[in-house]
Amino acid sequence: MSKQHRTQLALLPASPLLITESLDQFDQVRDAFDQELRPRGIIEQMYVADIAYLTWEILRLRRCKAGIINSAFRAALEKLLQELLRKPSQPTAFVEVDAGILAQAWFSDPAAKERVLELLSEFQLDESVIEAEAVRGSGDDLEQLDRLLASLELRRNKASRYITDYRGGFARQVRESSDRLIEGKVLPLENVSGKSAAA
Repeated sequence: MSKQHRTQLALLPASPLLITESLDQFDQVRDAFDQELRPRGIIEQMYVADIAYLTWEILRLRRCKAGIINSAFRAALEKLLQELLRKPSQPTAFVEVDAGILAQAWFSDPAAKERVLELLSEFQLDESVIEAEAVRGSGDDLEQLDRLLASLELRRNKASRYITDYRGGFARQVRESSDRLIEGKVLPLENVSGKSAAA
């Protein structure tokens, strides 16, 4: 690795990983962008690194959305079971206890899972209603994550455009300089230094 390349890498920010995340997986994402975009120079490397970091954050937030919904399943199921188990003559406290026990057992006990499916079936429902309740109960958190995702996606798209604009601007500058030289609009280097072209 050349000294220049080591210096450029040192200028890039450190990997923004949580303690649950894999450096190897992050490096794979960053390497994929490096191979795809082939950055030239530190400016393009910084743009590509920014795109990799933003993409990693987008993937993280998408995982978080699923995690939020999954973590809301027990409460959602318990709420549904309270409605399904409620009978006019039964005290509410008993229903809440039974619903809580059954909702907890649903995760590990096949018999409890079967009992829940039977209850849902009596009301012409299936397990998708648990998902729906979990999503509804997590609405505020999911909405906030969606706003963050939209912001990250916008920033990532801007960084992608910056690379295109930067490369396009440099190519345009080279082309315009070449055109000026061909048209005789650029003085020979000897004249720029104050010497005569004939000297």
